[in-house]
Amino acid sequence: MTSGPHLQHDRPVLSAFAFKHADNWTLAFFLADVHFTHIQRTPNWLATRYLSGKYFNVDILLKNSTLLMGKINNSIVLSDENILQEKGFKLDRVIGEGSFSKVKSAIWKKPGTSEELPVAIKIINRTTAPKNFLERFWPREAELMGAMVHDNIIKMYEVFTEGNKIYMCLEKAAHGDLLERVLTKGALNEVETHKYFSQMCQGIDYLHTNNIVHRDLKCENVLLTQSNCIKIADFGFARRMNEGDLSETFCGSAAYAAPEILRGVAYEAFVPDLWSLGVILFIMFFALMPFRDSSIGRLLKDQKTSSLQFPDQKKMNPKYRDLVSKILYYDISKRLRLNDIRNHDWMTSSPKVDQTSSLTLTDSGIISGGSDVTVSSSE
Repeated sequence: MTSGPHLQHDRPVLSAFAFKHADNWTLAFFLADVHFTHIQRTPNWLATRYLSGKYFNVDILLKNSTLLMGKINNSIVLSDENILQEKGFKLDRVIGEGSFSKVKSAIWKKPGTSEELPVAIKIINRTTAPKNFLERFWPREAELMGAMVHDNIIKMYEVFTEGNKIYMCLEKAAHGDLLERVLTKGALNEVETHKYFSQMCQGIDYLHTNNIVHRDLKCENVLLTQSNCIKIADFGFARRMNEGDLSETFCGSAAYAAPEILRGVAYEAFVPDLWSLGVILFIMFFALMPFRDSSIGRLLKDQKTSSLQFPDQKKMNPKYRDLVSKILYYDISKRLRLNDIRNHDWMTSSPKVDQTSSLTLTDSGIISGGSDVTVSSSE
């Protein structure tokens, strides 16, 4: 008897379970159609294995990859649309994407009302999300998002699970994130920098007063509304802690991380959020990172430098310079705390924002990217 071809075990294998639990009937019937079409052209021994429902090899399906992927993608989109449409959501374009989630803009017609609200829908795929995220970080994020109410914190309207997806309905920030704003329009002037930073401090003060640490503050997680007000977002690494507690979880983006995090030592939980605020404050005004972040070693070396290096090409208020330098001070015992920041001369004496004036932004370089750091997930 001639032996059949060897199945490649290092390639993905789709099981009969995947048929029964496909995202919708369109996907299930399409896969079944491709599946049995190829059975007709396979040896009897292999057809028997197929019909037993144990597995089929993805290599066979990839011969029809263009048709297959198009059908699958359309089916998944339709599945999300159908699920959300029943709850009053009309999906629009993708506005953000991660390794196991997508964020789409949508219009939400609240049940029982004629009101239509622009929202953002975060769709998390539980089949691809890490187990650690689903068991530890996601429950925290959902609990915190449901409890927080503040003008400078992104709102969560509702959250629900359907099949293998988690859907979060969030307040939409129409003007995108702070990184996008700086990259497209250049460095901000002092008035706008002061406005945004003051609102960030108000949001962080609310979090810390309620014993919540964010742990992943960066320009991408600071959003702007239609009226250009700040909304702090993405609480995936956030958690409740008490004042004075030490943390041993090293997470977030390296370019925004405090020295104690990069050094891998236990740190006072609330302090690194303030360091990240200092990095953002520098970026807004100069459209540059305060430290070179090509490697952790170089980043730490720059952070240890006795004085922060400021670009020469832009004139700055001495009070602004003093504030940034004291937030980004390497010695944690000499670093400013939140009350010190909010009562600093630059914060209390800078001019108020004139909502009717148009601000001319200075084009000043480009921001380098920061790599993500997740050394430990013990918390």
